[in-house]
Amino acid sequence: MQGHAKPGNVSLRKINSRLRHLGDDLMRKTLSTLFAVFAMLASGIAFAPNASAAASAYGCSGNLVGTYDVRTGGGTKYGVINVYYSSANGGTNCAAVVDTYWGTGTTKNMIASIWKCKAGTVPGGGTCSIDTQDNDNGYYSWYAGPVTVTGTASRCISVWGTIWSPSNSTDANGRGVAVHCG
Repeated sequence: MQGHAKPGNVSLRKINSRLRHLGDDLMRKTLSTLFAVFAMLASGIAFAPNASAAASAYGCSGNLVGTYDVRTGGGTKYGVINVYYSSANGGTNCAAVVDTYWGTGTTKNMIASIWKCKAGTVPGGGTCSIDTQDNDNGYYSWYAGPVTVTGTASRCISVWGTIWSPSNSTDANGRGVAVHCG
């Protein structure tokens, strides 16, 4: 019975064959997983919050109508102010200040402000006499807001955002003055 395996014994050839199949299966599964992750990233599925996320992500309604960078005096971008508009209530503007620098796991002091300018404000004129306003100030890990003003269908608005570094040693500011005049 030379050349034949005894019952209960497995030949070296069979073991090598099984190991090759296991290795092939493991490689296929690994490549499939990597391909799935790559496909999600390529299709825009993100694992972190996106500054252009839907209004509802920040408690606003309506459509994104503007963004303003929030930068330090040295030009480092800490985040953005997202501004939304809805025709509800005679025109509603909403804003959120979103951290795009440190990420959601880091708490820092943030301010979001929005003002409805008085009638007669010159669009883009650099000044806004405040009619009504809404502010949000606190320590947040992702965004400040939402802040909202209504009755803006025929008015300009102004927005302001501030994000401090987690140590409160540096601040970044952004603004839009007498903008989105309807």
